[in-house]
Amino acid sequence: MSSVESWRRAALAAYVLAGAALASGGYALATTQANVNAIAAAQQRLSDDGWNQHQAQATADSARSAAGDGVELDARPYPAAVDWAAVADQVMPSVVMVAVIERAKGDGSRNRAWLVPGVQTNLATELLTRYRAWRHEWAKADQEREWVTLGAGFLVGDGRTALTAAHVLSGIEGVRVKLASGEWRSARVARIDQVRDVAALLIDGEPGQPVRAAPALPRQGQGIAAIGSPKGLDFSMSAGIVSRHGQVGGLIGAAGMLQIDAPIAGGNSGGVVVNGRGEAVGLVSHSAGPFTQAVPIGRALAVAGL
Repeated sequence: MSSVESWRRAALAAYVLAGAALASGGYALATTQANVNAIAAAQQRLSDDGWNQHQAQATADSARSAAGDGVELDARPYPAAVDWAAVADQVMPSVVMVAVIERAKGDGSRNRAWLVPGVQTNLATELLTRYRAWRHEWAKADQEREWVTLGAGFLVGDGRTALTAAHVLSGIEGVRVKLASGEWRSARVARIDQVRDVAALLIDGEPGQPVRAAPALPRQGQGIAAIGSPKGLDFSMSAGIVSRHGQVGGLIGAAGMLQIDAPIAGGNSGGVVVNGRGEAVGLVSHSAGPFTQAVPIGRALAVAGL
């Protein structure tokens, strides 16, 4: 075979390989862009839905009394100045801190983005995700996972169940709680309601002191206090008032909430909100600017079957 013929064959093989590589690269790029577009479109739909719900609910709330329709309010007398020190002594034994350990990333095969409708879970996506796992050393990160206190909770019922916010338990592999005595206890998720943002944990070991639930919600302007772990400062207490009652729009639907102005920070989620008698009136859900939305205690207890 002449050297010219060999050269021609080698050139043809290189041409074919280059074409295949170009097609493969174009496929991967197109797949990646399709995933990006699908996720962006899903996020935009959620944003639009949330705004529309907010607008519709704001109109409805304008015609509603400050207390909200059908809300039973506390008519008992309260002192002008609440002794919050006495309330803290009464409630703290019922409060727990909630620590979690995140789920291992592994090789990326459980990537939550793949759950978005329209995202392609084909070979290109899988290979790209595995590359990311190698590039960002996910295996090493999995080995270095630690328990982190992400929220708070409080004992209810027979003292073996603790209520917390459902979003605190998102994407976790394990959960445990810290009692007021400083003792750590293993726990497991017994019930969870993402719509109400409430979860019930079943705690190992001897029962603790359950919190007393208020028979009715505090009136607008009445004093309340929230207990949690803001910025990792366990068993912190902050006081404020009830700013309003009403409905708050969510991703799935509107829900009745107790709005308070007690200072709240990351780590307060799931913590108890108490009145001046030391009775639980709500569970801290989320903040919007200077105000915080709390799940009314009746709805929170219903998730635990109490």
